[in-house]
Amino acid sequence: MKQPHDPSTITLAVDSNKANELVDMNDVTRVRHENGKLIAIGKGLANFNGFDTGIFLSTPALFEALERSAADQGDTSLSGGVRRLAGEGRVNVLGIDGRFWLDVDDPKALDKGERVLLTQLQDKPNDGPVSRYLNRPISVRISRTLSRFPITPNQISLLSFSGSLLAAVLFAIGGYPALAAGGVLAQFASIIDGCDGEVARIKFQESDYGRWFDAVLDRYADAFLLFGFTWHAFAGGAGSLVLFVGFLAIIGSFMLSYTADKYDRLMCHHFASGKGWRIGRDIRVFLIFLGALLNQPFATLSFIAALMNVETVRRVWISRDRE
Repeated sequence: MKQPHDPSTITLAVDSNKANELVDMNDVTRVRHENGKLIAIGKGLANFNGFDTGIFLSTPALFEALERSAADQGDTSLSGGVRRLAGEGRVNVLGIDGRFWLDVDDPKALDKGERVLLTQLQDKPNDGPVSRYLNRPISVRISRTLSRFPITPNQISLLSFSGSLLAAVLFAIGGYPALAAGGVLAQFASIIDGCDGEVARIKFQESDYGRWFDAVLDRYADAFLLFGFTWHAFAGGAGSLVLFVGFLAIIGSFMLSYTADKYDRLMCHHFASGKGWRIGRDIRVFLIFLGALLNQPFATLSFIAALMNVETVRRVWISRDRE
């Protein structure tokens, strides 16, 4: 739509990647183009160098060509009108440069498209090891189902936060059954936390506000979870030292999140190449989950406090000379 065009012409988006595995060669419309102009188009075209994506920037010229094609040759198809304009040199070609597209004509093609999009969702360089190997494979399957309902990404963020809040309440109740149930619920909420962004991308509802809203709720969820864990340990007789350790765990978690934006921008190529792991919220919640199941809240808080604060200092040190 941004390309300059003559009102007497139309523009066709063309995929020149003849090795595109998503293309159904028995159904796709083939094209031949030269110097930005469409030369020929048709499903049975033998000599071709691209595929018709079905995406047009149309003008009234197309309807005039369709009328002439129907009157002269009895061809009422879209390709017939486009062929008429192509013969007059009035069809421009715009390469899509490897962008994702898929011709969806039946349930099989729809299923293929969903699977491709979901596979792309799992390829996030900034994912930590828990997100990559545990949370994401589960969340994308949940997101596939959620995307079929009129639920918004922000509503999913609130659902995940509610799960974390309930987990914190269970921690504070006391007793091992409540602790273990809270740990399981916290981990499940962490998995659901990945669904808001996935559904936003599947349904093309991504927004800066949605990302910010999710980050705000995550910080509240972290504080409630760690405070609930601290309260459980304190009420269980761990002593006043656990209050200080819990405070360090909360502060370390907040500072790790605060440094994430700059650190991720500096290290994005490092993560994309598969070098090292990103320590983030996924690891923190998973440690809470394990600590709850093993009934070791104080030891878990101590480890989280040390890990989060050491990682924050490491990030500050690494980032000092990088801009």
